[in-house]
Amino acid sequence: MVWDVQRTKWLGKVCQFLESVSSTQDVAKEWVLNGAPHGAVVIADMQTSGRGRIGRSWFSPPSKNLYFTAALQLLSSHPPLGTLSLLSSVAIAEALRKFGAKVFVKWANDVVSEDGRKLVGILVEGFEPEPKKHWALIGIGINVNISENEFPDELKSTATSLKIVCGRNLDIFEILTETLRSLEFWWEKWVSNELAPFWEKYNRLDWLKGKKVCAILPNETTIEGIALGVTGDGELRLVLSDGTERKLIAGDVSVRPAIASK
Repeated sequence: MVWDVQRTKWLGKVCQFLESVSSTQDVAKEWVLNGAPHGAVVIADMQTSGRGRIGRSWFSPPSKNLYFTAALQLLSSHPPLGTLSLLSSVAIAEALRKFGAKVFVKWANDVVSEDGRKLVGILVEGFEPEPKKHWALIGIGINVNISENEFPDELKSTATSLKIVCGRNLDIFEILTETLRSLEFWWEKWVSNELAPFWEKYNRLDWLKGKKVCAILPNETTIEGIALGVTGDGELRLVLSDGTERKLIAGDVSVRPAIASK
């Protein structure tokens, strides 16, 4: 299986495909430290220690799903890094919709099905391999051809796959090709600070907007409110029961069961 390198201008022109890695993020970081070019991509058939947000693991069985990291060098001036995971979710959702998947974006870094189950996880990590040179590693895991009964019990109610959503198997490398093309397009908008089309697209795909949600904050406190959308810095806007507005920089958000359907 191969992916179509002609579909992108620069993203993924240099890549590594590995059978098994601890995490594509780890490999990509080491590669950058050893001279990887901007736009280098690490792809793995499986991960033994795939990582998600808030220190969580990412279920990464072999030959079923897509796991990759794009290594991107940041310009000295760029939009808030917190918006990059949102931008990545829009890029991926747009790519997956071309295969017939009705998917949406969920703050802060997920792509979900119509019923809110997660198909895609995104982990954006910034680091500085040498002074004044900043990079972003965008790690992406897409559940492609995993069946319902192949998920661990603890994920069966919260995770899904393109196979489940679309009712058929898909070519993993066709998904990779379209995802990289879309990510490249939106990255160029992001670095050029042309964010109006991105926010328009995000607002159309925002799965949380208008729903009552429960947010667990980094300090473990819990708040509830109605999701109003996101700010230009990537913060989630909530209106609380007393009518005040709260903006969240980080947190784990779920929809209250009573109004979980869209």
